[in-house]
Amino acid sequence: MARPRKDDARTIIYKVRLNESENRMLTEASENTSSAKSEVFRNALKEYHRATDPAYNSSRAGQTETNPDMCVPCADGMINIRVGAIILKDGRFLMVRNHMSDYFYSVGGRIKFGETAEEAVIREVLEETGVKMEIDHLGFIQENYFIADVPSKIGKEIYELGYYFYMKVPDGFEPVCDSITEFGVSEYLEWVSPDEPRTIFPEFFRAELDITDRSVKHKVKDDRFYIRQFTEEDLEPLHELLSDPEIMKYLEPPFTRKQTESFLKTQGLLASPRILAVDDKDHSFIGYVIYHDYDDTSKEIGWILKKEIWGHGMASLLTKQLVAMAASEGKDAVIECVPEQQTTRALAEKHGFVLVGSRDGLDVYRRKRNA
Repeated sequence: MARPRKDDARTIIYKVRLNESENRMLTEASENTSSAKSEVFRNALKEYHRATDPAYNSSRAGQTETNPDMCVPCADGMINIRVGAIILKDGRFLMVRNHMSDYFYSVGGRIKFGETAEEAVIREVLEETGVKMEIDHLGFIQENYFIADVPSKIGKEIYELGYYFYMKVPDGFEPVCDSITEFGVSEYLEWVSPDEPRTIFPEFFRAELDITDRSVKHKVKDDRFYIRQFTEEDLEPLHELLSDPEIMKYLEPPFTRKQTESFLKTQGLLASPRILAVDDKDHSFIGYVIYHDYDDTSKEIGWILKKEIWGHGMASLLTKQLVAMAASEGKDAVIECVPEQQTTRALAEKHGFVLVGSRDGLDVYRRKRNA
């Protein structure tokens, strides 16, 4: 359920279907509703669950140090084992958002040690929607490598194994979100259409969901990249990048080798560099990112990538990572681009940046660290 706007004065009604025999209507009225649920209402909902549904209590009873999440260190990275719920209604699927992220993700979470995947998805659905659902069948297993952007693991390489189950959605289902992220941010639920322009994880939700298909599909995804400091050995690949007229179209005239040498020395080889090299999953140079102080409250971010990387989502992944890096330092993120640079403008808007003005002929987009 989308969070209402601050000027949306109305009565909000939440219907909680607890089991097959009992329904309960909880109503909260407000003349100026600024959030989907006030703290009073959230607490009342929790108390009602505790009093009437043993499954709600048992789902939380296991959340102790003796039942940790299946998220364990491995080398310099982490291994996650998680579940996701596929909840369909009227051609849309239910997904989660929070105000610290610019993307949707599936209802679900990590399996706890001692649980099966089926037990975990039933628990997670109950925790995140307020409704206990039965499983229809397992639909997908996905392996995914990516670079973490949450504060506690930022920059770490993650291998995630996910089990995605189709759920049996009760008649009259109306979700009530009562969950928070691992870093204490409240989550909320939205029904999402396949043509949603914002990023969706997992991506296969857009086109491959079909509850009548009883097969189990195996998906493999690899979104790894590595941001590192430049070295003198990066001169040749950097010059190849900066001497390409198509890459430099909206920046400057193509660089000579001497200009590239100067750029590397003054921007990339400093004790506090203004640019950082980017390697792909095979540790091959694919470009660089801009990351440095813009003003007292923000970091300027950007990216220059090899042409063969264009159109594969790498700029979006890097933007997400750089925004997270800035937020971890308590800073906003800023992107500058010429007005003609439509791709950059669209990407900025997709990731929640807002046009705030211009500077030296460049459009200035800003994303607040808590947006």
